Amino acid sequence: MNRLMKMCVSLMVCAAVIVLQPLAARANPLDPYIQAAKKEGAVKIGVTLRSKVHGKPAGELYIKAFQKRYPFLKVDFKRIGGPRDRERIISEMVSGLVDWDVATLSETMIPTIMESKLTRILDWEKLGVNKVLTHPYNFGVYLRSMVFGIAYNRNLVSDEEARKFTWETCTDPKWKGKSGMHVRPRHLNRLVMEDAWGREKTLDYAKRWAANVPGIEHSRATAASKLTAGAYHIFCGETRDQVLDLQVFGEAKSIGIVFPEPVPVGLGELVFVPDKAKHPNAGILFLAWTGTREAQNILDQINFSGHPAFEGNEITEVLKGKQLSMATWKDSLHADEDLAEIVKAMGMPIVRTQTKKKK
Repeated sequence: MNRLMKMCVSLMVCAAVIVLQPLAARANPLDPYIQAAKKEGAVKIGVTLRSKVHGKPAGELYIKAFQKRYPFLKVDFKRIGGPRDRERIISEMVSGLVDWDVATLSETMIPTIMESKLTRILDWEKLGVNKVLTHPYNFGVYLRSMVFGIAYNRNLVSDEEARKFTWETCTDPKWKGKSGMHVRPRHLNRLVMEDAWGREKTLDYAKRWAANVPGIEHSRATAASKLTAGAYHIFCGETRDQVLDLQVFGEAKSIGIVFPEPVPVGLGELVFVPDKAKHPNAGILFLAWTGTREAQNILDQINFSGHPAFEGNEITEVLKGKQLSMATWKDSLHADEDLAEIVKAMGMPIVRTQTKKKK
């Protein structure tokens, strides 16, 4: 082979490598799990979404969209509700009974699960999940988010006045005896962090808020209903999903919400694939899908809990240009201890502590 021919062959090989490299780079990292999931053929999913809300499909639509993406999977969808359900399921897993391919954890249960070795650990970000939804130790993926604001009765407070609200509004004597709060003001869990207000400012705020004698509610849903009926003028630290649930599904016209800065954005429950799941690859596909723009947009439509980091969500547009205080996994490490200190400053009973004490 002469020198010219050798050069031509070399150029052809190099060209082939250049062409093939982008193709390899575009390979779907989920392909191995897709192939394995096809053999499994089924998945049992336990999340907090309700199948229907006010008689209209909610969780059903979410699961239907996932099944449309992976039609070869038979999906068994059941709701895992509050802390009791979650604690029971974790206890069962510890005893060796694993009946779920996807299960749910409360944020404050994460320190416990970190030591349990019950979860299947994967690099979720490499599987396409947005970093804001991934646990840094890769125990799982955060399914939903909570955006906190000040809800108000539109018959008692004008929209124009509400747009001027700040968090200091809750301490204004003008609203003494006219405002409410949740027994566990989780938005202060976010603001107490050093990247937000910090401990000193938050505890001072909590004392001044308590001096306004807000009504105490144990259920955010009940609080939103009471606000709609006029029991309160404003409710500080309400979540967007509770208000929009009544506005959209309940067709309530008398309730609104504004988002003072910094806007606390909390992380909801963590979903994970148990290490001994019967259909782990199908479970992995579900978790990877929950962190996509498609899934978050659907979640924001049916549950009003899509994360504001995703384009296409209504909340992303609502919060555009605002200062956000975004929760991270570190918020959960001492969440109940922090909250206990906050409510103690307010003169309220100490909340039950699940998380570890600070070292």
